[in-house]
Amino acid sequence: MDEAVRARQRWTFTVQTPLGETHSTYAITDVALIYESDDPLAGDGAAVRWSTIREGSTAAMEGMGGRGGPDLPTWVPAQMEWLVLTRIDEVESSFMRRLPPPGADREALLAAVRERLGTRWLGEGLPLKEAQQRMGTHSQEWSGLKVAGIVVAVLGMLVLAILLLALLLTPFVLVPAGLVAGGWLLRRGLRMLRDAKAAAGMAVAQVGRARIGLVHIEAPAEAATPTRAAITGRACAWWDVAVWVWYESDSEDSGGWRRVASRHGGSAESIDIGDETGSATVWLNGAELLLELRSWESDKGDKDDKDALPPRGVALLDTLGFPWRGGQRLRVTEECVEVGATLYVIGTLDLRRNVPESQAPGWLERTVDAIRTGAWRRNVVAAAPAPMRVVLAVFIGFIDMFTGIGAARMRPRTSRDGPPPALSPNARMVWKGHGDRPFIVSDRPEQGALAALRKRAWITGGIGAAILCFVLYELVS
Repeated sequence: MDEAVRARQRWTFTVQTPLGETHSTYAITDVALIYESDDPLAGDGAAVRWSTIREGSTAAMEGMGGRGGPDLPTWVPAQMEWLVLTRIDEVESSFMRRLPPPGADREALLAAVRERLGTRWLGEGLPLKEAQQRMGTHSQEWSGLKVAGIVVAVLGMLVLAILLLALLLTPFVLVPAGLVAGGWLLRRGLRMLRDAKAAAGMAVAQVGRARIGLVHIEAPAEAATPTRAAITGRACAWWDVAVWVWYESDSEDSGGWRRVASRHGGSAESIDIGDETGSATVWLNGAELLLELRSWESDKGDKDDKDALPPRGVALLDTLGFPWRGGQRLRVTEECVEVGATLYVIGTLDLRRNVPESQAPGWLERTVDAIRTGAWRRNVVAAAPAPMRVVLAVFIGFIDMFTGIGAARMRPRTSRDGPPPALSPNARMVWKGHGDRPFIVSDRPEQGALAALRKRAWITGGIGAAILCFVLYELVS
C-alpha cells in the first residue's frame, strides 16, 4: 500500500492466538489508518480512510480464567480489546481489530486515532455489546446463523476426530505405528545405557584445560543475570515450578494429581559453567537433563521444618488462588539450575565457529518439533479454503484449551533446530556434537547422575519393548 510507505507513525505488536504468535502492525498516515497482520484469519489487512469513518471507539470483553482457577492457554487473555471503526453507510464493512497489549504503544495509537476523529470518537473500554449497539455494527446474521453454523461445523469436526481416533486404534494402524514407536523407544533406551557406560570411564577435565572433543567436566554453574526461584528463592540460571491438586475419583481409595498452574524463569537454552581455569557455555539442545526435583505436599509440609513449603512458595500459591492451607491437597514441585551448584557435564567441547548454525533434523524430528511447538497450526489453517479457516481455528483452539488446562504457563517448547548461542567465534562451548555422542547435563554427583540416566534408560527401553511385544502378539493372533 502506498500509504504504508508514507506512514507517519507505526506500531508493531505480538499477541498469542490458538494458532501461535500473531504479528500485527498499525500505521497512521495523513490519509488513512492501515492495519496489517500475518494472522491467516485477518486476510491481507485493511486500510480505512479518515474521511470515511463515521464513529470510533474501543470495545472490551472479559476473558476466561482468573485467580483460583487452573491456568488456561496463554492465548486466552483476562480481557480482550478491539479498535472499532464504522464507515459512512457501510455497516457491514466496519473495522474491528485487536489492539496492542496495554502499554505505551496502545496509548500512543489511541491518542493518534482520537486526535484525527475528534468528536467522532465515542470513548474507550465500552462493553462489546454496548459498542455494537451504539455504533450499529451488531449483525443479527453473524450472531445467529453464522455462529450457529460455526458451532455445528466444529461439533462435526469433533465427531470426525473421534471416528479417526477409533480408526487409528485398529490393528491396521496400531501395528505399524507400534513398530515405529516401540523401536524408537527401545533404541533410545539402549543408547542411554551406552552413554552411561561410556561416561563412567571418563576422567574429569577442568574447563579451561579440557581438549577439544568429547569431555567430562564438573564445574559450578554461572549466570550473568540470576533469577530467584519462585519457591525456594535460590539464585538460579533458570527454574520451573508446577502446582498440582489431588482430585478424588469415584472410588474413595483412588484419585490422581492434576496440574493446575506452572511458572518459570530464566532461559533454559544454554548454561554457563566455569572454574579457576576458564569458562564455557553449554548449549542444551539435545541434552539428557537430569536435574533434582524438589517436591512439597500440603498434608506433609508441617511434619518437618526442612520439608515445609518456604514462605516464598506459600505467598505464590496465595497469589494463584490455591492457598497452602486452604483445604485442598496440593503438591508443589521446583526444578532449577542453581548458580554456584556443580554441574556434571558429558558432551562435545568445541569452538563456537566450528558449531553449525543448523542441525538439519530428519523428517521424524521435524514432525515431532512441529507437534511440540504447535508450528503446524498456522500452516494448516492458512492452507485451508477461506470459508473453513474460522472453523479450523475454533476447533484447534477448543482442543488446545481442553488439553492445555493447567500446563499453559509451562516453559515454551522450542524447536531442536534452533540456532546455537550468539558467542564470539573463539568462545568455548559444549554441545551434543556430531553423530551419536553422549550428551548429559546434571546437577547431581557423577554416581547419582549415571544412576538416574540408567533408570531413565530402563524405563524408556522397557516401554519400547512392551510396545513391541504387544505388536508381535497382535501379529501372531
